[in-house]
Amino acid sequence: MNDPMKPQSPIRLETSVPERVHAALHDRPTGAGRRSSTPSPLQLRQGAWWLHPGWTGILSVLPCLAIAGLIPADDFRLWWRTPKYFGTAEALLTALLLCAFIAGTLVPNLIKRRRHDSRKPHVIVTVGQQKVLLWAGRVFLILSLIGYVTWTVAAVSRGYGGQQLYDALALQRGVLLSARGEYLTTLPGITTLTQVGPLALICLLLDRRISGRRHTLGLVALASFGLARGFFNAERIALMELAVPVIVLAATALPKSRRRQHSILWAMLPLLGPLVLATVFGALEYTRSWNDFYARHSDTGFIGFVLRRLGGYYATSSNNSAIILAHDSTNSPMPRYTGQFLWNFPIVRSFVHIDNSATNGTDYTSYLYVRYGNLEFNTPGGLLPGIIDYGLFGAVAWWGAVGLLIGICYHSMRSGELRGLVLYAVIYVGILEMGMLFYWGLGRAFPMIVGGLITWMLLHRARARED
Repeated sequence: MNDPMKPQSPIRLETSVPERVHAALHDRPTGAGRRSSTPSPLQLRQGAWWLHPGWTGILSVLPCLAIAGLIPADDFRLWWRTPKYFGTAEALLTALLLCAFIAGTLVPNLIKRRRHDSRKPHVIVTVGQQKVLLWAGRVFLILSLIGYVTWTVAAVSRGYGGQQLYDALALQRGVLLSARGEYLTTLPGITTLTQVGPLALICLLLDRRISGRRHTLGLVALASFGLARGFFNAERIALMELAVPVIVLAATALPKSRRRQHSILWAMLPLLGPLVLATVFGALEYTRSWNDFYARHSDTGFIGFVLRRLGGYYATSSNNSAIILAHDSTNSPMPRYTGQFLWNFPIVRSFVHIDNSATNGTDYTSYLYVRYGNLEFNTPGGLLPGIIDYGLFGAVAWWGAVGLLIGICYHSMRSGELRGLVLYAVIYVGILEMGMLFYWGLGRAFPMIVGGLITWMLLHRARARED
């Protein structure tokens, strides 16, 4: 027992301050922090206005409208080998549905603001939520790695070996695309597990920010498998699914070691978006199509090819929407374009099908592209196909409801709720893709959304227990 009359040594106090500074600089918790049962705050960053789903929707859809509307029909045929179907009527319908989505995102702003400091908001993370975040990250990591390892083993068992790997890295012509169809075909129900990787990433990164646990091995494994998938399987969207949550987290929450806002820089980030998009797209398209075919057949240099190819994806997505509106005459019992994941369930697929006798067994939408457009550009657009699923008035209501749900999630994040930050980070990809496709209805997005909603409920339950 300490002598109460004995002067206390100042050494403990003096050494604890440097320890705390060192821990903050290296993003590690102090001993007191590990034993603390008080909530842990994360300060929210200001300035990233473009994170609002309404603004992101505008930035995503307007380029598609502009390029599809301004490019002449002759250039459509010359550059992308498809007639131009997209006209004024389709542009007005797209604008109408976009306005419905934006209106839905604004509804939560009309609700009375919650009790948070709007000038310096914080994400308050309770001890129970920390446990949920850690275990969710570990579970999603394990599931994702099981999917990737199984996929790799299956590819090796099919004959993918050292020679194929060398040819791919050497960028031999046609190797990547042939390997995708021969060796890297998916295993339904198993490789789908890889789609919870983005959830594992955001949960582990948040736990790293809050607790200081590094998770180095898990994060490196996720990044390595994601990069390999994007390269060997030519999946650009797989890279987006990993990169976008990191960007959302960086734009939303300040790191512990840096409290300066840099609001102007974050506000101007969309100005760099086109340059970054063209650079990344060009690097991936070089291995995917330029090296295999267009280097020998294109009438432009590589830069011209990248710009024309990138513009083609935006323009033909809107054009394909017009093709679908004009020629899709199927009467489906379930939504085909906004609920594609439903058609991928084995039981549903065996009982519900579309009469495709005219297509010789091929996918009906692909048949439409072959007959009226160009199958090489096969993104259906994100907004207009909802009219086929629900009718015009139903599509307006549908997009308003989608906007409302995403707006609630965004408002939750900006109000300082951890559950909103986790879910919004992984669904934000769908807002970026709105102009080209309905991402949230794809089979690859279904496990991520379900896992995100489960995590949302567990985090909410943990917070309610400690309030």
